[in-house]
Amino acid sequence: MKYIIIDIKKGDVFAEEFNSKEEALKRSDVEWNKLSRYDQKQREAFYVLETINPDEEAENHFDGNIIKEYK
Repeated sequence: MKYIIIDIKKGDVFAEEFNSKEEALKRSDVEWNKLSRYDQKQREAFYVLETINPDEEAENHFDGNIIKEYK
């Protein structure tokens, strides 16, 4: 499985992939906590996703279950 941190701000989507759930969650906690309260509120979405298809070229690569969502 692949785990992806999704960060959406003003329509721009940023993604970072990890091979382990623990690594993705640890990194997302660090990245979220680095943001100021103002920057956190500017996010349309910030979450860790477990992809159903680890093939980066597949159309459904960003489909899957949200493991953790930040608000």
